Amino acid sequence: MGYVVVHTFSARRAKFDFFLCHHKSHAGAQARLLKVLLQSKGARQVFIDSDNLHDLDTLFDTVKFKVRVLLVYLTSSVLTRPWCAGEIFSACKCKVTMVTVRTPDFVE
Repeated sequence: MGYVVVHTFSARRAKFDFFLCHHKSHAGAQARLLKVLLQSKGARQVFIDSDNLHDLDTLFDTVKFKVRVLLVYLTSSVLTRPWCAGEIFSACKCKVTMVTVRTPDFVE
């Protein structure tokens, strides 16, 4: 799958412990597995678009104000996806903690 950068939780109050940022056609199944694994390790709520996104207009506000950690699943195409780029930008702008999982096909 890749490797995970270790992080510490911030003191920020949030509805979701994690938000999984991924390119659906390249990493949809892996994102689902990550959600299951994170929840089995005690994560209260994990946002994944196929389960939690009900209104696209609120996506970036969710990242900015309702997420403790943005977990970016780095595949070869994730940074070419406009919604993924927007999620990452929103997290950076609001100083949301970010964690990456790098896959073998990701090139810096």
